Amino acid sequence: MKAVYRAVALILAFTSFAWVSPCTADNTTTIYQFKGGDDGTWPYAGLVEHNGEFYGTTWKGGSDDLGTIFKLTPPANGQGAWTKTVLHDFHGRSSFGLTDDGAHPEAGLIWDGNEGKFYGTTNQGGEWGWGTVFVLVPPVNPSDGWVEYPIYDFCSLSHCDDGTYPQASLLVGADGALYGTTSEGGPYTGNGYGTVFKLTRDPVLDYQWTYAVIYNFCSNGYYCLDGYHPVAELIADKQGALYGTAEYGGAHSSGIAFKLTPPATGTGLWTETVLHNFCSHEFTQQCYDGLYPASGLVFDTQHNLYGTTSAGGQPDGAYSGGGGTVFKLTPPGNGTTDWTESVTYSFANHSRGNFPVAALIVDSQNNLYGTTQIGGPSSAKYGNGWGTVFKLGPPHWDGTHRTLSVLTSFDSTNGPVTNSQPVGPVTLYQGALYGTTAYGGITGPASCIDTQTDGLGCGSIFKVPLGTGAPQPTGGGRSSEPHGSGDDGVPASPTVPGGTTVGAGEQE
Repeated sequence: MKAVYRAVALILAFTSFAWVSPCTADNTTTIYQFKGGDDGTWPYAGLVEHNGEFYGTTWKGGSDDLGTIFKLTPPANGQGAWTKTVLHDFHGRSSFGLTDDGAHPEAGLIWDGNEGKFYGTTNQGGEWGWGTVFVLVPPVNPSDGWVEYPIYDFCSLSHCDDGTYPQASLLVGADGALYGTTSEGGPYTGNGYGTVFKLTRDPVLDYQWTYAVIYNFCSNGYYCLDGYHPVAELIADKQGALYGTAEYGGAHSSGIAFKLTPPATGTGLWTETVLHNFCSHEFTQQCYDGLYPASGLVFDTQHNLYGTTSAGGQPDGAYSGGGGTVFKLTPPGNGTTDWTESVTYSFANHSRGNFPVAALIVDSQNNLYGTTQIGGPSSAKYGNGWGTVFKLGPPHWDGTHRTLSVLTSFDSTNGPVTNSQPVGPVTLYQGALYGTTAYGGITGPASCIDTQTDGLGCGSIFKVPLGTGAPQPTGGGRSSEPHGSGDDGVPASPTVPGGTTVGAGEQE
């Protein structure tokens, strides 16, 4: 009988058979539409919840059209409109060095869990124009404004050996240090192919930080077998090891999932272990296991890692390369010494979404939630589908596959596009999912029109209720709650990108 189960599991792995439940009724509420200009344009990142309010960033907009940091406050007693407040306008880089605060934040914020400060990255701007790490300090008095200042400017080292163009959110480690990635830069192969860095705060002068590169990608040869171009956030386990993805490189040039182990001495470069090389079924001329992972990883309640690939998976005929995957990485055990990758869901039918690029979140019942940037029930191939929010229930008998439900679909079937292309992850808070769409909403000024994506509008913030008895968030639920442990047996850990906490069932 075990042989039969193994045979069936193998068939499922290569056919990407998946359980799919009927789509639920669309009960999405658009709680805010960006207006462009000073109000902000194109929120590319997810939200972080803190004390019932949501914080986020826009890539453009603000007084200099270089991006904003905003806060969204719910109405009193749940009645009326939400209130959005711009906390900071980015000014980029001036020739006099007076406004080197960064420009164009692509990543969300994290909360430090201690002093009420938020941290983030900008993709550009700063003293040298290659991006920054910044801190946002809350006002001492309610009448005062928030204060933003950079704590590191990228390309401060010769040849940009310290990295350039950070795209991902930060991680606050158990040691209080900040960890992150840069998508480019570093000492290898021309201008470099990305780094992992650590910022340590001075114990006395808390506004001073020490920067160190702890890993350089493409460090073991021209073919970058260790991966390159990391664009996603990191997570950590209880031993302090870091986990993430690199979008390209690896044995099949299609991206990797990796682990970084700190040095025994506490200083110096970390050791990378490649957990999986994507497109490992290349001999079949199909990347059934996915390719190009653009999202970060998350631990489920059983200590497994989950993530998404933006392409690959089971082809559907209309798009032979596949529409992306949700994958599972099972840690070593039961006689194995390596991590094992399996496909949890393959987006072979574009009516259920296509092109997942955001990290997943996990709730207390081991459900997964995520978004796809395009596709949806009204879509034939791409059609007029502008993305979905989906749920994957707990694993089935094979331990890998899950039932997918489309919770909401963004489309233009019934008129103008209200929400379009969710790029960032969702946040689970009080029985509902909250998230952003990069486009859609009010067409507004010309700055809200992106001719490259056909996405009109400045972006929006939406809410999807999960109904009565909705599960609570775990460490993977993108709550801002920092350290600590709960009574549900799921360890909680330090804050991670967008306010998630690592360790939702993290590896013991």
